[in-house]
Amino acid sequence: MEKERTLGLINRAVRDLDAYHLAPSETPIKLNQNESPFDWPEEVKEEAARFCRERPWNRYPDFIPKRLHEDLASYAGATPEQILAGNGSNEVLLVLLVSLMNRAAPVIICEPTFAVYRMLITGLGGTVESVLSADDLTFDTAALKNACRNNPGSLLIAASPNSPTGSALSESQVREVLEVHEGFVLLDQAYAEFGGFSAVCLCEAYPNLLVTRTFSKALAGAGLRLGYLVGSPEVVREIRKIKLPYNINFFSEFAASLLSRRRELIRERVRVLCTERDRLYRHLQSLPFDTCYPSEANFILVRTSKCHTLNNFLSREGILVRDVSSYPLLKDCLRISVGTPRHNEILRKKLDEFFSTVK
Repeated sequence: MEKERTLGLINRAVRDLDAYHLAPSETPIKLNQNESPFDWPEEVKEEAARFCRERPWNRYPDFIPKRLHEDLASYAGATPEQILAGNGSNEVLLVLLVSLMNRAAPVIICEPTFAVYRMLITGLGGTVESVLSADDLTFDTAALKNACRNNPGSLLIAASPNSPTGSALSESQVREVLEVHEGFVLLDQAYAEFGGFSAVCLCEAYPNLLVTRTFSKALAGAGLRLGYLVGSPEVVREIRKIKLPYNINFFSEFAASLLSRRRELIRERVRVLCTERDRLYRHLQSLPFDTCYPSEANFILVRTSKCHTLNNFLSREGILVRDVSSYPLLKDCLRISVGTPRHNEILRKKLDEFFSTVK
């Protein structure tokens, strides 16, 4: 069969997509993926490595990771019956879309936001109803509620705190939306430890609320690829039916349990990162950016007409940030992750140098 004819057999919605892509780059200071800049202590790694050495590799991991569900529930303030763990929160998102997306109705998303939402919805044959942020890139609650009323039964996805804007929905705003929406509401709270509020406490009162969390940010476990869902036990039980068997490898299962129990260290690192974020934000405000947006996450969004020039300058200086200027409403915008105190100090000096020489 000819190559072109073979490619024609692929789902058209998939062929029309642009792949989600981030070019690999080796740089001394990596501030482009919102990872934690702090690795885990050696004694934690040693305990995980010891477990891997002792566990038989020829056997599947646990079919239902009971201990992991218990530890995640304890960490999130839920019960094990409310938890579904996945190979990253992206897998959890995919399972939710397969389970909940109604192809006769659009999925409502708040934009600008994480590009994978639209990519997966489109690839699965769904359509998107986009609700744009307000001019200051905060959530437009009135527009969001209006979209809910016009699309009863639709799945709504909102990230709070949101990437790449850093804005967050308040508890009262989330309640307002839940009161008017007749479909499921998925609140992606990957950055919940850094700001806003944890919506897990609302899952009991609102069975149509689902909350996703991740190990990739505050818990410094991006390499584990571990995310999880919190919802009402009845809804989670149904969604588990479509989850792939043995989706979490035994190392990630054990390591995630291990990390979730180190709460004092997690809290201290979050405190440091929030302090560094606020300090960096004040410095960015002192520079001639067009706008510097307040953030409830571990990154800051800035807008400058020198966006591409600045991005190239920082890259040459060994500092990688994220160009998000192609997102809706984000022309000339860069997203800067908060790094270690030393890396943030280097960044501040390089930004001062750039703006002192570029007119």
